[in-house]
Amino acid sequence: MPARCVDVHVHLHPAPLAEAIQRHFARENWVNAHPFDPEAVAETLAARGVERFCFFSYAHKPGIARSLNEWLAGIGARLPGAIPLGTLHPDDPDLTRVAGEALDDLRLSGFKLHFSVQRVYPDDPRLYPVYERAEAEGRVFVLHVGTAPYRDAYTGVGRFRRVMERFPRLRVCVAHMGAFESEAFLQLTDQYPALYVDTTMALCPLAERYVGIRGASITDAQLLRHQDRIVFGSDFPLIPYDYDEERRWAWDRRLPPEVQRKIFRDNALAFLGLAG
Repeated sequence: MPARCVDVHVHLHPAPLAEAIQRHFARENWVNAHPFDPEAVAETLAARGVERFCFFSYAHKPGIARSLNEWLAGIGARLPGAIPLGTLHPDDPDLTRVAGEALDDLRLSGFKLHFSVQRVYPDDPRLYPVYERAEAEGRVFVLHVGTAPYRDAYTGVGRFRRVMERFPRLRVCVAHMGAFESEAFLQLTDQYPALYVDTTMALCPLAERYVGIRGASITDAQLLRHQDRIVFGSDFPLIPYDYDEERRWAWDRRLPPEVQRKIFRDNALAFLGLAG
């Protein structure tokens, strides 16, 4: 395991939202074992060798993105190594203004969207002005656009492909390796130069019981072939097991050290536009 690590998939939420999320998952027998307190999260990650981490929340309904973005920016300013991403909801009538405030006034690096939770489509034309600006400026998106842990009309490689065809230089990280369509998303990375996938809950054997993703279905050959476009993510602190379980697959698979270094650090720095 590389001595230094970058985690591109961390969740931080205001306390009322964090409590609601934990109650929701507890009903599914998914009991979070880690505190959501931002300082505690940052301390845990630092103790595990994580030098930078990308974190976010999401607007699950219209009317809350602006306040969430302000909260995210404030937390990011307090935590060492933290890179906050904003959130948006296409049902907000002032969507482009909210996006502009997040990027210009709050200096957020980009946005996280979870299409299943937000019940919007990735190719919703209302998002096109935001995509267009992000593509021109090199802003980043972390998108939950894969069909795991359940299939619905809002996710899938087909609609996402339409976005990339229209904005081919858009800097995107697809969460959870695009499961349950990981191979299709990995193939897209061959075509689009700024497209990445993250490992969040996609390779950890313990995650299968919670999200139904079989990490063994993603082969070492696939990891080696796409080694320049895979980045590490954890879903911390939401995961119902120890943080290092999200990294254990790399030890068990005995990936070459240079490949581990790319996946656990170098690729993330490239995606986020940060110096090594």
